[in-house]
Amino acid sequence: MTPNSRIVRLGCRDYLVIDLSLPLSLDQQGYPGDFQPTRSVFSDIRQDGWQHYTHALGDHCFHPHCDAPNHFDTDQQERGMEIYDLSWSFHRACLIDLSGSPEAAEHEGIRFLTNITKEHLIPFTEILSTSEAVIIRTGYDLWSEKNYSHIPEWIPYLTEEASTFIDSFPGIKVIGTDSLTVDAYGLQVSHLVFKDKMIVESLVHLHEIPRENWAGFTFQTSPVRIVGATGGPVIAYAYLDI
Repeated sequence: MTPNSRIVRLGCRDYLVIDLSLPLSLDQQGYPGDFQPTRSVFSDIRQDGWQHYTHALGDHCFHPHCDAPNHFDTDQQERGMEIYDLSWSFHRACLIDLSGSPEAAEHEGIRFLTNITKEHLIPFTEILSTSEAVIIRTGYDLWSEKNYSHIPEWIPYLTEEASTFIDSFPGIKVIGTDSLTVDAYGLQVSHLVFKDKMIVESLVHLHEIPRENWAGFTFQTSPVRIVGATGGPVIAYAYLDI
Protein backbone atom coordinates (compact mmCIF):
# COMPACT_ATOMS: atom_id res chain seq x y z
CA MET A 1 0.00 0.00 0.00
CA THR A 2 0.94 3.66 -0.38
CA PRO A 3 -0.03 6.90 1.41
CA ASN A 4 -2.87 7.12 -1.12
CA SER A 5 -4.43 3.74 -0.31
CA ARG A 6 -5.75 1.70 2.58
CA ILE A 7 -7.82 -1.39 3.27
CA VAL A 8 -11.38 -0.57 4.28
CA ARG A 9 -14.13 -2.92 5.47
CA LEU A 10 -17.57 -2.11 4.09
CA GLY A 11 -20.28 -4.41 5.35
CA CYS A 12 -18.75 -7.89 5.39
CA ARG A 13 -16.19 -7.27 2.64
CA ASP A 14 -12.72 -5.76 2.52
CA TYR A 15 -11.62 -3.38 -0.22
CA LEU A 16 -8.37 -1.73 -1.16
CA VAL A 17 -9.38 1.92 -1.59
CA ILE A 18 -7.19 4.24 -3.65
CA ASP A 19 -7.60 8.00 -3.43
CA LEU A 20 -7.61 9.45 -6.95
CA SER A 21 -7.38 13.10 -5.88
CA LEU A 22 -4.84 15.70 -4.79
CA PRO A 23 -5.20 18.34 -2.06
CA LEU A 24 -5.77 21.75 -3.62
CA SER A 25 -2.82 24.08 -3.04
CA LEU A 26 -2.50 27.74 -3.94
CA ASP A 27 0.50 27.04 -6.18
CA GLN A 28 -1.20 24.22 -8.08
CA GLN A 29 -0.61 24.35 -11.82
CA GLY A 30 -3.90 24.49 -13.71
CA TYR A 31 -5.18 24.56 -17.25
CA PRO A 32 -3.20 27.22 -19.18
CA GLY A 33 -4.86 30.60 -18.72
CA ASP A 34 -7.36 29.36 -16.14
CA PHE A 35 -8.10 31.01 -12.78
CA GLN A 36 -5.47 30.53 -10.06
CA PRO A 37 -6.77 29.91 -6.49
CA THR A 38 -6.24 32.67 -3.94
CA ARG A 39 -6.73 32.93 -0.16
CA SER A 40 -7.70 35.90 2.01
CA VAL A 41 -7.96 36.31 5.79
CA PHE A 42 -11.58 36.84 6.87
CA SER A 43 -10.82 36.85 10.60
CA ASP A 44 -7.50 36.64 12.45
CA ILE A 45 -7.28 34.44 15.54
CA ARG A 46 -5.01 36.96 17.27
CA GLN A 47 -7.57 39.73 16.86
CA ASP A 48 -10.95 37.97 16.65
CA GLY A 49 -10.43 34.75 18.59
CA TRP A 50 -10.76 32.43 15.61
CA GLN A 51 -9.09 31.90 12.26
CA HIS A 52 -11.23 32.00 9.12
CA TYR A 53 -10.13 32.18 5.48
CA THR A 54 -12.01 32.86 2.29
CA HIS A 55 -10.89 31.26 -0.96
CA ALA A 56 -11.43 32.38 -4.54
CA LEU A 57 -11.56 29.24 -6.64
CA GLY A 58 -12.32 28.44 -10.25
CA ASP A 59 -14.85 25.72 -11.04
CA HIS A 60 -12.18 23.61 -12.75
CA CYS A 61 -9.05 24.04 -10.64
CA PHE A 62 -9.39 20.79 -8.68
CA HIS A 63 -7.58 17.50 -9.33
CA PRO A 64 -9.96 15.88 -10.10
CA HIS A 65 -12.94 17.96 -11.16
CA CYS A 66 -16.21 17.39 -12.99
CA ASP A 67 -17.48 19.29 -16.03
CA ALA A 68 -21.17 20.18 -15.88
CA PRO A 69 -23.16 20.48 -19.14
CA ASN A 70 -23.38 24.27 -18.85
CA HIS A 71 -19.58 24.43 -19.12
CA PHE A 72 -19.55 23.54 -22.82
CA ASP A 73 -23.09 23.25 -24.21
CA THR A 74 -25.11 26.35 -25.12
CA ASP A 75 -28.28 24.23 -25.12
CA GLN A 76 -27.80 23.12 -21.49
CA GLN A 77 -27.14 26.36 -19.65
CA GLU A 78 -29.73 25.44 -16.99
CA ARG A 79 -27.84 22.26 -16.03
CA GLY A 80 -25.05 22.92 -13.55
CA MET A 81 -23.33 20.76 -10.95
CA GLU A 82 -26.59 20.30 -9.05
CA ILE A 83 -27.72 17.65 -11.57
CA TYR A 84 -25.20 15.06 -10.32
CA ASP A 85 -27.14 13.35 -7.53
CA LEU A 86 -26.39 10.03 -5.86
CA SER A 87 -27.20 8.09 -9.02
CA TRP A 88 -23.93 9.39 -10.48
CA SER A 89 -21.72 8.50 -7.53
CA PHE A 90 -20.90 4.77 -7.78
CA HIS A 91 -20.23 2.76 -10.93
CA ARG A 92 -18.58 -0.42 -12.08
CA ALA A 93 -15.52 0.82 -13.94
CA CYS A 94 -12.63 -0.27 -16.10
CA LEU A 95 -9.21 1.33 -16.50
CA ILE A 96 -7.63 1.63 -19.94
CA ASP A 97 -3.94 2.36 -19.47
CA LEU A 98 -2.38 3.78 -22.65
CA SER A 99 0.79 5.11 -21.06
CA GLY A 100 2.79 2.30 -22.65
CA SER A 101 1.51 2.90 -26.16
CA PRO A 102 4.18 3.15 -28.89
CA GLU A 103 2.90 6.67 -29.66
CA ALA A 104 3.49 7.85 -26.08
CA ALA A 105 6.37 10.31 -25.71
CA GLU A 106 8.63 11.18 -22.79
CA HIS A 107 8.68 14.70 -21.39
CA GLU A 108 10.74 15.64 -18.31
CA GLY A 109 11.18 11.93 -17.58
CA ILE A 110 7.44 11.18 -17.68
CA ARG A 111 5.97 9.13 -20.52
CA PHE A 112 2.40 9.84 -21.62
CA LEU A 113 0.16 9.65 -24.67
CA THR A 114 -1.23 12.92 -25.98
CA ASN A 115 -3.46 11.92 -28.92
CA ILE A 116 -5.96 9.17 -27.96
CA THR A 117 -7.47 7.60 -31.07
CA LYS A 118 -10.20 5.07 -31.73
CA GLU A 119 -7.51 2.55 -32.67
CA HIS A 120 -6.12 2.78 -29.12
CA LEU A 121 -9.53 1.85 -27.69
CA ILE A 122 -10.78 -0.90 -29.99
CA PRO A 123 -8.79 -3.66 -28.18
CA PHE A 124 -10.83 -2.85 -25.04
CA THR A 125 -14.25 -3.36 -26.66
CA GLU A 126 -15.19 -6.25 -24.40
CA ILE A 127 -14.58 -4.52 -21.09
CA LEU A 128 -16.17 -1.30 -22.37
CA SER A 129 -19.34 -3.24 -23.17
CA THR A 130 -19.69 -4.40 -19.54
CA SER A 131 -18.68 -1.17 -17.75
CA GLU A 132 -20.65 1.79 -16.42
CA ALA A 133 -17.58 4.01 -16.21
CA VAL A 134 -14.32 4.12 -18.09
CA ILE A 135 -11.09 5.74 -16.93
CA ILE A 136 -8.46 6.44 -19.55
CA ARG A 137 -4.93 6.73 -18.22
CA THR A 138 -2.40 8.36 -20.51
CA GLY A 139 0.40 8.62 -17.95
CA TYR A 140 -0.34 12.30 -17.39
CA ASP A 141 -1.37 11.63 -13.78
CA LEU A 142 2.34 11.58 -12.93
CA TRP A 143 2.74 15.02 -14.52
CA SER A 144 -0.03 16.51 -12.38
CA GLU A 145 1.33 14.84 -9.25
CA LYS A 146 4.68 16.56 -9.89
CA ASN A 147 2.81 19.89 -10.28
CA TYR A 148 4.63 20.64 -13.50
CA SER A 149 3.45 23.49 -15.72
CA HIS A 150 0.99 22.37 -18.39
CA ILE A 151 2.10 22.86 -21.99
CA PRO A 152 -1.00 23.22 -24.23
CA GLU A 153 0.24 20.94 -27.02
CA TRP A 154 1.23 18.22 -24.55
CA ILE A 155 -2.12 17.96 -22.73
CA PRO A 156 -3.73 14.60 -23.62
CA TYR A 157 -7.07 14.52 -25.42
CA LEU A 158 -9.47 12.19 -27.24
CA THR A 159 -10.11 12.55 -30.95
CA GLU A 160 -13.73 12.89 -32.02
CA GLU A 161 -13.65 9.32 -33.38
CA ALA A 162 -12.34 7.99 -30.04
CA SER A 163 -15.04 9.85 -28.10
CA THR A 164 -17.77 8.66 -30.47
CA PHE A 165 -16.54 5.09 -30.06
CA ILE A 166 -16.82 5.30 -26.26
CA ASP A 167 -20.21 6.97 -26.55
CA SER A 168 -21.45 4.01 -28.62
CA PHE A 169 -21.50 1.86 -25.47
CA PRO A 170 -24.89 2.71 -23.89
CA GLY A 171 -23.98 1.43 -20.44
CA ILE A 172 -21.20 3.94 -19.87
CA LYS A 173 -22.31 6.97 -17.84
CA VAL A 174 -18.98 8.31 -16.57
CA ILE A 175 -15.86 9.23 -18.55
CA GLY A 176 -12.70 9.67 -16.46
CA THR A 177 -9.24 10.79 -17.54
CA ASP A 178 -5.94 11.82 -16.02
CA SER A 179 -5.78 14.71 -18.49
CA LEU A 180 -6.97 18.21 -17.65
CA THR A 181 -9.53 17.86 -20.45
CA VAL A 182 -11.05 15.36 -22.87
CA ASP A 183 -10.49 17.78 -25.77
CA ALA A 184 -7.54 19.19 -27.63
CA TYR A 185 -6.52 22.59 -26.25
CA GLY A 186 -9.15 25.23 -27.01
CA LEU A 187 -11.71 22.80 -28.50
CA GLN A 188 -14.92 21.20 -27.17
CA VAL A 189 -15.62 18.44 -29.68
CA SER A 190 -15.36 15.51 -27.25
CA HIS A 191 -17.17 17.44 -24.53
CA LEU A 192 -20.18 17.70 -26.83
CA VAL A 193 -20.03 14.02 -27.71
CA PHE A 194 -20.18 13.28 -23.97
CA LYS A 195 -22.88 15.87 -23.25
CA ASP A 196 -25.10 13.28 -21.53
CA LYS A 197 -22.25 11.72 -19.51
CA MET A 198 -20.39 12.77 -16.39
CA ILE A 199 -16.91 13.96 -17.39
CA VAL A 200 -14.28 13.66 -14.64
CA GLU A 201 -10.89 15.15 -15.48
CA SER A 202 -7.47 15.46 -13.79
CA LEU A 203 -7.60 12.12 -11.95
CA VAL A 204 -4.34 11.18 -10.23
CA HIS A 205 -2.74 8.05 -8.72
CA LEU A 206 -4.20 5.88 -11.48
CA HIS A 207 -0.81 4.17 -11.76
CA GLU A 208 -1.47 2.68 -8.31
CA ILE A 209 -4.41 0.58 -9.53
CA PRO A 210 -3.02 -2.95 -10.02
CA ARG A 211 -3.22 -4.42 -13.51
CA GLU A 212 -5.30 -7.35 -12.28
CA ASN A 213 -8.06 -4.90 -11.31
CA TRP A 214 -8.16 -2.89 -14.53
CA ALA A 215 -11.07 -4.87 -15.97
CA GLY A 216 -13.42 -4.18 -13.07
CA PHE A 217 -13.61 -2.14 -9.88
CA THR A 218 -15.99 0.31 -8.22
CA PHE A 219 -15.39 3.95 -9.05
CA GLN A 220 -16.76 6.63 -6.71
CA THR A 221 -17.41 10.05 -8.28
CA SER A 222 -19.21 12.19 -5.69
CA PRO A 223 -19.18 15.86 -6.74
CA VAL A 224 -19.67 18.97 -4.65
CA ARG A 225 -23.09 20.09 -5.95
CA ILE A 226 -22.92 23.86 -6.28
CA VAL A 227 -26.07 25.08 -7.97
CA GLY A 228 -25.28 26.62 -11.35
CA ALA A 229 -21.55 25.86 -11.19
CA THR A 230 -19.93 24.78 -14.47
CA GLY A 231 -17.71 22.32 -12.63
CA GLY A 232 -16.40 21.45 -9.23
CA PRO A 233 -14.36 19.09 -7.08
CA VAL A 234 -15.09 15.37 -7.10
CA ILE A 235 -14.53 12.84 -4.32
CA ALA A 236 -12.91 10.12 -6.44
CA TYR A 237 -11.96 6.71 -5.06
CA ALA A 238 -11.30 3.33 -6.63
CA TYR A 239 -12.61 0.37 -4.59
CA LEU A 240 -10.75 -2.84 -5.44
CA ASP A 241 -12.01 -6.24 -4.37
CA ILE A 242 -9.59 -8.11 -2.15
